[in-house]
This record gives sequence, structure tokens and C-alpha cells, in this order.
Amino acid sequence: MPLGYALGNAYFWAVIKQVSILGNGRVGTYLAQAFRQMAIEVRVFARQPKTGEKSWAAINTDADLCFICVADRAIATVSREIPIQEGMLVHTSGSIGLEQLNPKHPNRGIFYPLMSIKAESEFSIKEIPFCLEANSEANYQQLAHFAEHYKLQYYPVPSEKRRYLHLAAVFSHNFSNLLYHQSYQVLKAAGLPLTILKPLLQQQIAGLSEADPILNQTGPAVRKDENTLAAHLEMLDNPEIAELYQKITQLIQKEYGKKL
Repeated sequence: MPLGYALGNAYFWAVIKQVSILGNGRVGTYLAQAFRQMAIEVRVFARQPKTGEKSWAAINTDADLCFICVADRAIATVSREIPIQEGMLVHTSGSIGLEQLNPKHPNRGIFYPLMSIKAESEFSIKEIPFCLEANSEANYQQLAHFAEHYKLQYYPVPSEKRRYLHLAAVFSHNFSNLLYHQSYQVLKAAGLPLTILKPLLQQQIAGLSEADPILNQTGPAVRKDENTLAAHLEMLDNPEIAELYQKITQLIQKEYGKKL
């Protein structure tokens, strides 16, 4: 049952104070450290445990909240193999649906951190938007209460919408990082630091709003500055990158044209 109790017509949620984390990769390690700093009791279980962690075979069942922090492809298998959890069982994936958690666990949910996380990440957990989902309204409210109690940002995002959110994150974060890499290569060849671009990039992020970002599009593609476009292509020795430049230019012109 959810961690709460009824009093008259009101329902009060117990504070989650004991957490289990299954997996000691980037997300599991970060969450374990962050939760401990919040005075939450944390037990970490791993197939190859490090100092202070427990072996996979010792997974307990009495945690208030149990996080599966393993590779996406292993979530269904792990939820099937572990003992039935008395508290909430959640996974932290952006692209795996709630249905991948084995139904033998009565209280199931998702606690997806919308952030690129490394074990050594130094940003506060309170900066992370968490996307929540559960197999019942009561279980969702339990997760929401956990987030509120510890002052975490959270949003209700069902699996179908979360898949689209994950796709959007890949475009805006993962794909853009490859473009940053190409910028780095261009600047390195000219003997310039990548950090010279930071004010420009920060200006772009600061300008994001609910409006379509194409409305703020600038550059030679929008201006149809053929001389500059041709000069840029001549500077690119890698034919694949030159082709990418051309394709993105064409897409900008096509999308921007729709807004005119």
C-alpha cells in the first residue's frame, strides 16, 4: 500500500526516509550521493559492488522507495528478477514506459531526471526537473509528496509524452553537443578557444520561451547570404560535415520560410 494514512476525509503521506538504489552507474551514484546529503538513508545494490555497497543478491524489500538505475534494456529484466517491493518501485529512464516494470510489484512508478547526469556532476539535485508517473493516482501522489517534501522540481508526464520529451532532449542536447564539437574543431584550427562562444550560446538559451525558436533564427541561411554559405563550405575539409552544413542550411530556410 502507499505510504500514507487517512484521517477523516484527508489523506496524509508519510515522509520517505529510506531509499534503495539498484545500480551504481552514473545516475545511481549521483542520486545516492544527493539523497544522502538530504539526510535520506540510502542503500545501494550492484552486480559489482564498490566500497559501502551491497551485492545484487542482497536486495531488500522494505525500502520506502526503490530506484532501478540500470541500462534501459535491463529495466524489465531487473524488475522481474528482484523480490516484490513493499514500498514504491520506480525506474529513471526517459524512454522506457511504465509497463516495463513487472506488475508483481503493486506500487510502480517513474522518477525520470531530465538532466545529463554523471556520477561526479556538481549541480544540485534541486536544479533537476523530475518527470513523474505511477500506476495509480495514490502512488503518483506519494511520489509528488516525496518531491515536494525535499523541494525537488517535478512534473506529471505520462509515458507517451515522456518519450516525446526524451526525443526533444536528444535533438536539443545530444545533437547540439555534436555541433559544439564541430565548432571546437573549427576554432582549434584557428587557434581560438571554445569559451569565446559562451556568451552567444547563453544569449540563445536565455531567449528561449514558449514561442517557436525558429522565430529567433538568424544567420546566413536566413539571410540567404550565398557568398558566406559558399565560403563556409570551402573551409570544411570533411565532406560529411560539409553535407551536414548544407542540409541544416536547407532545413533552416525551409522551416523559417513557413513562418514568413
